[in-house]
Order: sequence, then C-alpha cells, then structure tokens
Amino acid sequence: MSGCTEFSISKPATSADKAFRFSDYLAPRHWPTWAGLSAIWLFSRLSFDRQLGAGRQLGKLLYHALPSRRRVCLTNLQIAFPDLDEASRIRLAKRVYMHLGYSIAEMASLWFRPIREFDDRVTLIGREHVEAAWADGRGVILLQAHFSTLELCGSWLARELGERCCAVYDNPKNPLYAALLRAKRARYVNTLIENTDIRKMVRRLRKGDLVWYSPDQAVKRRNGGIDTLFFGRQVLTTPGTSRIASMTNAVILPYCAVRDRSRPGHYILTIRPPVDGLASGDAAADTNAMNQLFEEQIRRFPAQYFWVHKRFKRADKSQPDPYA
Repeated sequence: MSGCTEFSISKPATSADKAFRFSDYLAPRHWPTWAGLSAIWLFSRLSFDRQLGAGRQLGKLLYHALPSRRRVCLTNLQIAFPDLDEASRIRLAKRVYMHLGYSIAEMASLWFRPIREFDDRVTLIGREHVEAAWADGRGVILLQAHFSTLELCGSWLARELGERCCAVYDNPKNPLYAALLRAKRARYVNTLIENTDIRKMVRRLRKGDLVWYSPDQAVKRRNGGIDTLFFGRQVLTTPGTSRIASMTNAVILPYCAVRDRSRPGHYILTIRPPVDGLASGDAAADTNAMNQLFEEQIRRFPAQYFWVHKRFKRADKSQPDPYA
C-alpha cells in the first residue's frame, strides 16, 4: 500500500467486489490497464512457484523497459550506499527489480486465488506483542516501511489479526487500478483509511484498534513534511507517527515482512516489541528515530525495499535535485 499503509476479515469477499463496478471503467483510456490486469490474472493460473519464476523474468524485463524508473532506483542506491561501486549498484538494482517482479506474481495470487494457500508459506513472529497491547486496552500502530512484500504479507497478516485491523493508504493516480486495489484489499481489511484522514486514525486507535502505517515516503513541506535524515541525507518526512501516538497513547510496534532467503516462496513476518523514543513529543527527534529504525531494516534486506520511489527529493529549491 503506497503512501502510508499501509489490514481485517470481517467482510466476505463478495462485499468488497460489489463496491467495484466494471461499468465505470469501460472507456478506452482504461483499456491498457485492463490489459495489464488480464496479464496478472493469467499469472494467477500458474502454480505459485511458477508464478515466482515468471515474476523474476518480468522484473528483468521491467529493469530494461522502464529507463526513467530505473534511473530513480540507481540514484537512490547511489545516495543510500555511496561505498558501492557502479557495478555493485547495478547488480543490486537488478535484484530490486527481481523482487518487484515477485511482488507482481504475489499480487496475482492474492487477487485471484484463496489466501489460505499461503498458510504453509508464512512464518509469523511476535504476534504476542499485538495481543499484549490489546489486553492492556491500548491501540497499536503497526509501523512498516515499503518493502515489496507489503501487499501479500499485509493481507495475510490482516486475516490472522482480525477485524480490529485498519490500514492507511494513498490512492494510486490510475483510477481503475486505485478502485480495484481498494476492493481487493477490503476483502481482508476491515477499515481502509486515507492518509489525510488523521481524525479517523485517532478514533480507531483510541478505540483500541490496530492502524497499519507506512510513513517512509517523501512528503512535501506544504503537506506537513518536516526536515529529517534518512541514510545521511536530508529528506522531508511526515511526523504523523509521533503526533498520532502522542494523541492516542498507542503502542508502536515495528513490523517487517520479507521473503525468506533460505526458502524461496516463503515469508518471514516479524512484529518487534514496543519501541520507545518515537512518541516523546519532539516530532523531529521522533521522526528521525523512526527513519533510523527503517534504515536498519532496509540495510538488512536492501533488495526488497521499494527503491523506485523518489525518497530523496530535495527539501527546497536551494538544494540540487538528485533526480534531474
């Protein structure tokens, strides 16, 4: 789930699909998107292991087919890992795209096959931290960076945790894809909250629910972004985690979901114990600490992070634009 995310299962699958009307998206401008969705459906007809193999090949194709987005990825890696030589950065970028291909294959299964098929492929660590917070009557901010496993692993975990889960999201610009994405997510997510609806986040947390939040993308200053550091670079980041936690007394649980390096087609979902220092009342200090937490996760699994987003946008026009 892009923007801020970035999940429950009280709704049956059909209720979400009713909210999506095919007749609203029959205009020719939507046909290319329908073609892409048809390809995703075809992916889902394969066995999952074959889907992943096809996804890996698709990632290789996208690396060469999308030069502007490839430049964004390579620029991000140069900023984040300045000690890597050019050949190493290119190898890492190709692995990033391999994992993006995996994510497309995973989405195909998530959208068009029963999610229970993944039950034997997922290892969940740390569920007790959510249950302890709920037992104490407190809401939970599940804090996650944008790893490429987000869609599949988030939906699976939402099914496990149940109807108290909510997800913060940012609508994609493509209206057809955005509508279908909401409908598919709503099969597992009890409440989807737009990332601008702070009041709704606060209400749900005060009620003792869980809010899934991914505040690791660039936010313009006029939209509330503040100066922070990320991989040693000045970036604009939303201070939402600090402010929302301070308003709700919610427990902040870092969460990281990655593909298992030792077992292809398997996933490790880790919910860490509550962290201090992210809701001290000093929004800048808290947000820098959050960025540091994300950075530690990303350094462990650099190829699985969503490096094709322009995370290092300049904070103001006095700075050079790294993506120019």
